[in-house]
Order: sequence, then structure tokens, then C-alpha cells
Amino acid sequence: MKILHTADIHLGYETHGKLDPQTGLNTRLLDFQRSFRFMVEKAIEEEVDLFLFCGDAYKTADPTPTHQKLFAECLLPLHEAGIPIVMITGNHDIPVSHGKASALDIFPYLRGKAHVFTLPDVATIPTRSGPLQLIALPWPVGSRLLSREEFRTYSPAEINEIIVEKYIEFIDAALQTCDPELPIVLAGHFTVQGSELSGSERSSIIAYEPVFTIGQLARPEIDYVALGHIHKFQDLNPESHPPVVYSSSIERVSFKEVDQPKGFVLVEITSEEGRKRTHYRFIETPARRFIALFVDLRGNEEPMETLLHHIEETSVADAIVRVRYQIEEERLSEIDLHRLHQALGSAHKVAGIERVVEPRVREQRTRIQKDDSIEEALTRYLDQHEDLRPLQEELLTLARRLKEELD
Repeated sequence: MKILHTADIHLGYETHGKLDPQTGLNTRLLDFQRSFRFMVEKAIEEEVDLFLFCGDAYKTADPTPTHQKLFAECLLPLHEAGIPIVMITGNHDIPVSHGKASALDIFPYLRGKAHVFTLPDVATIPTRSGPLQLIALPWPVGSRLLSREEFRTYSPAEINEIIVEKYIEFIDAALQTCDPELPIVLAGHFTVQGSELSGSERSSIIAYEPVFTIGQLARPEIDYVALGHIHKFQDLNPESHPPVVYSSSIERVSFKEVDQPKGFVLVEITSEEGRKRTHYRFIETPARRFIALFVDLRGNEEPMETLLHHIEETSVADAIVRVRYQIEEERLSEIDLHRLHQALGSAHKVAGIERVVEPRVREQRTRIQKDDSIEEALTRYLDQHEDLRPLQEELLTLARRLKEELD
């Protein structure tokens, strides 16, 4: 059985984009659409049995009609190819107001009836290669898992502990109903202890979320743990079974992800000598390049030419580029911003040109008291000027002579 595992598409990010004259859309929307289409085409090419999306379809829980249309258009070829779609809700998919539908709730009403899970559930999904048993653990919402009275009486830390306990109890109960001979996949959207953030996640919020351990999820009966929420591809259980994998996001959303590959995961569960085995591989999407260039120009004899050389060597064509350079304050005028923008002309977007200025060392003014002698005043002045210290005795002698002449 083949599964395409993805998450954190976050359609709707338009930062560092510009208007595309042909479509009237922001070019960053088109970037996400390109990577999404690439992923769907790969799913069809690989003849996957299931498209598994682990939460956070859009940037916000109230996407515009344009964003919803783009998302649905990207999924349509999967339906036409007869590939089942499974979606679990992430934190960006959950509306703030109680009773409102999530941005994913529309999809079961479409042709093909995608399977959408907003609450913990266990389901058997029919596929071309046979049934898949899915343990769905969407983004844990305390108010949906606890009664109103319970929710009011517990502290946030206690609620998180209870959520983890309830999810673990649910996994235990679900495994009791699963057929061990058939593939079992756990799909979740939450934080797992030991995961490495991509940098674009809001770590201040993650610190107050329920956090699961690898051992709570990596049960021997489970063949694959598919995760969303953290944007960096990683296997948290690489030396053991089952793989516990964050699939990565398909596009970069900030310069904090500048060096990280973006993509999705192709998973294959096979039966070898009566035992199920899981193999997976990470596939990169054609995500827009982000380039963060930093050049230290301090002490450089030709700062402008050096900066231009670094830009030329970096190959900024079609990338979103941010340039930072460090230089002494007195040499700022040597940087020609017009030439700099010309050198960056092939970039898709220049996100910023920032300078880090090393301030000129300004000598302190010597403070002279009214009743200081010439010798005392001169000594204090020489103490603040290192270049004159070798001449101190000679200058003091001349000062004494001058004083004698004046007297």
C-alpha cells in the first residue's frame, strides 16, 4: 500500500509576493499552487492508494473564496484518479467561535467525499490495495474533549495533561479494534517531544500546547505515524518501528526556513515473509528559494565591488532575497544602493537591504578643571589619546617651558 503524507500547506501566505499580471493573483499564492500541483501529480504518477493530509490547509481558519477555490482545484485530479483523500484538522483550521464549521468541513460534500476528521476517530478507509485502518487525532481542542464545567475548573497545564491522557486512552482503545494483519496508520496534528522546529512556528504558543512523547505514539502494532504541525521534515523514531514522521510544509513561509528543504513523504507498507514493513522517502517540491545574504565589509578596500561579487556568486535569479551587510559608519557613502538594486534585478522579490553599521569610535572630550595646572590638564588629555602617549615626556617638557615663558 502506498500513501502520500503531507501537512501544513498554509495556502494564503502572500508575504514577499507581488501581483501576477496574467492571473491577478499574488505570486506567492501561485508558488503554493505550483508546489501543491507538483505533489498531486506525483501522487498520481506513483499510483498512491491514499492521499493523507495532516492539518493546516490555510494560513487562517477563515480562508477567502479564492484560497478555497485554489485548494479544491489542486485536489480535484486526485478525485478524478480515484485516490481517496483523508484530511484531519489542524490548529489553523479550527474556527475561534464555537459552532462554526472548519475550513475543511466542506470537502465531504464534494464529489468523491473526502474523509475529514475534526475529532479523534478510528476508521477503515477502502483503497485500491485493500482497507487501511486509520487512527485520526486532529488538533486537540480542550473544549471539545472536556465538559464545560471541567474546562472551567482546570488550569491550562492540567487541561493539556488531560488531553494527552484522553488521546492515549483513545489510541489504546482503537488498537483493540484494529486488525493487526491490515495496515494501521496513526495521523495526528500536534507537538511531539524532541521535535525540531523549523523556525516559522510560533514557539511561544507551542510551549503551552499538549506535548506527546514518542513512546506514546510509536506502538508496535502501528505501521506509520503521520504528523503535521511542525514544518520541518524529520523522523523522530529513526532507529525503531514505526517511523514517527513530520512531513514538512510544501513551501517556505519565512526566512527562518531559508535552508530547509520543503516537500512531502511517500510511504509504502508491504508484507514480507508474513510481517508488515514500512519504507518511506522524502520528495522535495519546487518551492521558491529564499536567500539570506550577509557580507562583512569591515576593513574591505573595495566594499561595493565585494558586495556585488557576493550577489553574483550567489545566483539570486527568481529567489526571494534579503541582503545584509556590515560596514564602518564612515564608509557608508561607498555603497551605491542604485547599483545594488540593479545587481538584484533578476530576483523574484527583494525582501530587504539592511545595513549593520559599526559606529565610528568617537574620542571622549577631555574634561579640564578650572584649577588644574597646565601639566595636569595635558597629562589628562594625553591619557585619552594613545597615539600621543609616546611623546608624553617631550610634550610635558615643552609645556613647562611655555608656562615659564608666560610667567
